[in-house]
This record gives sequence, structure tokens and C-alpha cells, in this order.
Amino acid sequence: MKEKVIVALSGGVDSSVAAVLAQQAGCEVIGVTLRLKHPDPEFSAAQLCASKNDEAAVESICAKLGIEHHYLELFPEFECRVLRPAAQEYARGRTPNPCCECNYRIKFGKLVEFARSAGAAKVLTGHYAKLSEHGGVYELRRGDDLKKDQSYFLYRLDQAILSMVRFPVGTMDKGEVRRIAAGYGLVTSDKPDSQDACFQVPGESFGETLRRLEKLPRRPGLFRYQGRIVGRHNGVHEFTIGQRKGLNVALGVPAYVAGIDPESGDIRLETEPERLLASRFTVERVSWQSGRAPDLSGELEVQIRYRSRAVPCRVEPDGAGGAAVFPAVPQRAVTPGQAAVFYRGDLLLGGGVIGHAD
Repeated sequence: MKEKVIVALSGGVDSSVAAVLAQQAGCEVIGVTLRLKHPDPEFSAAQLCASKNDEAAVESICAKLGIEHHYLELFPEFECRVLRPAAQEYARGRTPNPCCECNYRIKFGKLVEFARSAGAAKVLTGHYAKLSEHGGVYELRRGDDLKKDQSYFLYRLDQAILSMVRFPVGTMDKGEVRRIAAGYGLVTSDKPDSQDACFQVPGESFGETLRRLEKLPRRPGLFRYQGRIVGRHNGVHEFTIGQRKGLNVALGVPAYVAGIDPESGDIRLETEPERLLASRFTVERVSWQSGRAPDLSGELEVQIRYRSRAVPCRVEPDGAGGAAVFPAVPQRAVTPGQAAVFYRGDLLLGGGVIGHAD
């Protein structure tokens, strides 16, 4: 009897090749696509995941491979567990990373739930990450194509989820993935990579889109530089630490957002980039992927943005589910709300949400 597996089909080349590889391995493949579309066309038209083009690609892939396919309608859960908390974080003057929450609470959580109900052994996705098992503990590592590595977004996945998932393209580079898709004549072989954000309303920040979607009030305020009022803004939700563009403040030199006070609405500006450096920051709600705190001695690294390089650091747990992090090199624009993810080499240890920086 063939092993039954679920493949999460997004309409991109990576997930479609994951389905091909599962078929090549002799599995019975069932495709599943999550529908996270907002019911209001104004917002759904701006959503970048699961667009009409994506769904057309999914249906083409399933027809080409001759596999069963299901849609899971999950917008209510997506809004409640991902979009609304993200909008509330922006309103607090923080910059959330909703992809990390979505992966844990919606994408992988619901796919594993569906797999169990369907009697499937595993869930396969097109993420660039690697998984292994040692002594009953599942370990997540960076994908071999470091330019595409997505392990950063998966730090919340726990042992129960990791035991059910596999990442078939994690040992490949993007060029190889595209060649496989082209060899099978898949419509996704030359499809551009997806964007990072869930929404992209032209001329509007992600924070403003979420504020309107969730009908939250604005918190306008003042720009301050060296204690002086130098401008006004329409809401703290539209700004992030380190931001330079879109401030519309004339100081004669480039200015950067250095601090956001959600209570007063004040945004503090600096013109010297070194003032945005932090030699210490806190991390809240730390999740260790093994299920328990690892040995934090020896070489550790922390990555504070998806596009940034991991740097050596020291981590001191605070005994209350958080930690203080001391990077070996001061980090620029450490941003409250973003994910800080810990590695030892290519092994992902865990991560949490950045609190505040010193």
C-alpha cells in the first residue's frame, strides 16, 4: 500500500515540485490549498497569497499529476489568530512578523489536522529547510540554498508538528527546483517567487492596510528630534524602528525612526545611524524547538530579520519565558515585534519576539 501524504500546494514552483518528488517516491499524494481570502473584494484583491493565478496554477498542477485536491476555507481563523493580533501590534508601535504566527497557528497546524483526519502519514511543503530526527527529537536546520532558506519563519513549529512534516526541496537550490518543474512541463517552472507580505495595497503600508481591515483608530502624533517638534504624522502604526523613507520631515540630513511611544504618539528621530545600534535586547515568549531549553553555552547566533545575517550572541534566560540577548556586534534598528531566532551553526534552536533594545 502506498504511503498517503498531504502536499500543501500554494501555486508556486516549490510546492509543486514537492508534489512531484512525493509521487516519484511512490506516495499517494493529496494536494491541499489554504484559502485565506478576505470576503471584501477591496482587501482580497490586495492579498498576495492564494490569488486567482495561484489557484489556476494549483488546478493545473493537480490535473498534470493526476492527484486529488482540496481547498480549506480558513479566513475566519486567519483573521482572528494572525491579522487582528498583527494589527494590534502595529497600533502599539511595534512591527510584527505575522508569517511566523501564520505558519504555526494556521498553515502547519491546520494541514497537520487535515492530514490526521484523512489518514495521511505526513505533510509536505515547499519550504527551504531541512528536518532530521535524533533520539526521538526532531531538529530543524537551514535549507542548503542559503539565499532561499526559510527556517527563520518556522521557529514556532513544535515537536508535534515537526513529527508530521517533511521538506522535500530543502536540500536543493532554486535552479534545480525550477529544472525539475520544467522537465515535468509544470506551469510554475518560471513563475516568479512570491512576495513577503500578505497584502500589498498600492501606495499604502501594511500597517495601514491592517488598521483599516480591523477598523482600528489611528494614533496620530508628533515627530521629535533632540526634543524639538519637527513634524506631525497620521499614526504610529505606519512606522518602524530604523525607517528612513516616507517620514516627510525636512532636517537637512537623513532622519531615522529611533523610538515610538504608542501612548503619546511621539516618534523620536535620529540623524546619526550609530544611535540606532543596540548591544542588548530582550526577547519575549521564547519557544525552544526541542520542547525544552537547550544548553546555551558555546557558539550561538541570533537572526533578527529574515533578510539579515545571523550574528554570534550570548543568551541569558530571564526565568519567566523570555531572555536577554547580547550580540557580539551591536545590531542596528532592533525592532520590537519582530522575530529573533537562535541558531547553533545551521541548527535552529528556537526563537521569540523582540521586546525592547538598549
